[in-house]
Amino acid sequence: MRAPVILVLPLILIACGKSADGTSPAKPVSQAPMPVRVTTFPLQDVVLYPELSAQAQVTSRNISKISAEISARVDSLPVEPGQRIAKGRIVARLDCRDERIALQQAQAQLATTDARLQLSAQQLKRNEDLAAKNFISGDALDQRRTEVNVIRAERQLSQSQVQAAQRNVAKCVMVSPFDAVVESKLANVGELASPGTPLVTLWDMSGLEVAADVQQKDADSLSRADAITLETPETTFPLSLKRISPAQDTSARTREARLTFIKDKPQPGASGRIKWRAKETYLPADYVLQRDGKFGVFLAEGSKARFFSLPDAQEGRPALIALPPDTRIISEGRFALKDGQTITDNDQATADKRAM
Repeated sequence: MRAPVILVLPLILIACGKSADGTSPAKPVSQAPMPVRVTTFPLQDVVLYPELSAQAQVTSRNISKISAEISARVDSLPVEPGQRIAKGRIVARLDCRDERIALQQAQAQLATTDARLQLSAQQLKRNEDLAAKNFISGDALDQRRTEVNVIRAERQLSQSQVQAAQRNVAKCVMVSPFDAVVESKLANVGELASPGTPLVTLWDMSGLEVAADVQQKDADSLSRADAITLETPETTFPLSLKRISPAQDTSARTREARLTFIKDKPQPGASGRIKWRAKETYLPADYVLQRDGKFGVFLAEGSKARFFSLPDAQEGRPALIALPPDTRIISEGRFALKDGQTITDNDQATADKRAM
């Protein structure tokens, strides 16, 4: 009966994780994860110098609303929208009868004052002659002199009133302050215009320029561009950068750029896109990956894969990258990589074999 007991005992020890002699069996040694085989390229072999663009519109430094300066009815508006006009061209006339009447009254008042002044000056001359012969007192002579001075002051006032009335008459006719294109008429003949009422809108043709909304990340690139053009549906116009505003639109994250035309100019109000070739290096969109909510690219640093973040990168668009040209960019095998993962560079292994 003892033999069966002896046979069962080894089975019990094995079930409890013990060997037949009562000791624990050796645990298998865990193996390190296999390196991921990847292919790399120098950054200089894959970078782009893309053509960048921004929405733009032709505008003018002076878009002026010519307004009435006096209260009067609109007599005529001898211009039409879209019409080109020269500097000094009449763009509006107001009914000026009241202003001309006021001018005539002021001129009459000045003439009356001149007559009084002439008479007073003659009387002063006679009194001075009489005073020299002691026929009148000094007080009477001083009174005549004061009277002449008062009338002279009244004449200055009357003369100022004439000048003001003349200016009001001149305000009945409004002219273009520059070579312009009439954008619109803002009033109609017969309407009563008050001071400040806009009558016509004019675009200064000598001050045409381009206004463009440039993305914040592209502003520096535009400032360094060698050649900039405006492309409209009709044709292309070469441009020169005038300035980029330091203020940023917080909602659109854009900055306004102003550019001037080098030669030919399109029609005022024309729209299109400004385009320029970037001098900075950009990584193709295929190499831009997302990890932990951030966009970036995998680099080969020795035997490790490092995720290099690109803060300004956007999905589906080339990303600005500022790294040395010989930086190794991981190409094949990049999609499943994690930061810090061990890699084997296929290109490097091939090069080592050739060296042997």
